[in-house]
Amino acid sequence: MQNTRYPSLDLKAVMAHKPPMLLVDKINKAEKDFAVTAFKVKEDNIFLTEENILSREALIEIMAQSLAALNGYNAFAEGKKAEKGFLVYLKNINFYADARAGDELTCNVKVIDFVARTYIAQAEIFNNAILLADGELRIFTF
Repeated sequence: MQNTRYPSLDLKAVMAHKPPMLLVDKINKAEKDFAVTAFKVKEDNIFLTEENILSREALIEIMAQSLAALNGYNAFAEGKKAEKGFLVYLKNINFYADARAGDELTCNVKVIDFVARTYIAQAEIFNNAILLADGELRIFTF
């Protein structure tokens, strides 16, 4: 399902994250187990280093928030309340390049499995066509 059904869905309404910790700006595409999210690195981002480089921890947070956005979007589409969750595991996280203030990033997130209230997902973050980071994450929901 493309997110044309709820194109202006306010992510603050379906995610536990609030500014300044809310990093994902919008969902560009949403299907049951896959989403593409977008995020602009603003000058006042709390994860920017003194050199205006987005910290690698922020890239991991964007991956996790992209999965939360997908789950929130799906819950909204089904008329349910989004579950809360927290990151419990990272596997094979790779960093290839840095993001800087002003960059517009996209994150592809795909749910691989759901076991014992835990989402297992693969994520990739891009700055245009440049892969910045990828890896597997697990989010426990409650």
